Amino acid sequence: MAERAQAQWNGEVAVTSDERWRGRSLSAGRPAATLSLGYDDRSGIYVDGSATVATLRSGPDLVSVGVDAGYARRLTTGLVLDLGLTRREFRGAGSGASGSGYTELYLGASGRCLSGRLLYSPDYLQRGVHTLYGTLDGVVRPLPGWRLLGHAGLMTVLRQRPWAGMRASQFDYSLGIARQIGRVDARLAWSGGGPGRDYYDQRPRSRQAVTVSASIGF
Repeated sequence: MAERAQAQWNGEVAVTSDERWRGRSLSAGRPAATLSLGYDDRSGIYVDGSATVATLRSGPDLVSVGVDAGYARRLTTGLVLDLGLTRREFRGAGSGASGSGYTELYLGASGRCLSGRLLYSPDYLQRGVHTLYGTLDGVVRPLPGWRLLGHAGLMTVLRQRPWAGMRASQFDYSLGIARQIGRVDARLAWSGGGPGRDYYDQRPRSRQAVTVSASIGF
């Protein structure tokens, strides 16, 4: 997480071979592109928004939109504390999430190599579904311009499950390598989750996937 010391606008355009979300595909295993815009105020308040379009069988389709708003503060130790609220809507085909969404309140902390978040939702994919989701992300920089990336997430359903057969606990993970090439950030990642399968195009699918992606900031 970058230090939020100056007021500024920022943005990013990213393309990927498969848009992944918590060990599932949002783009039905097909390529997708995401536009992200954000504003960081020097007070520590920030707002970020994103929209993802995928190339589905029926053609280009808006599959996801999201917005985050929060407050971040860097301590004298260098640790950054982060408190905020996110809202995400799913509008395309993929993982049974189409036409649903969720709101999450989150609290996080990040340092140079590790970051973690705890997120609580009162309406995860359906009204009345309460969940608690914890994440841990790490980065190692072995060489200039290179990064090794890791992610682990664990979600527990506290009340009511969004669909039949879903286990009360879900996990997701990813391992990746990234290379900065000029202004372009290129990544290769392996990700997955469980228990259970993904489902799109009217058939069950593996939740493991290898993806390639590239992004450029502005």
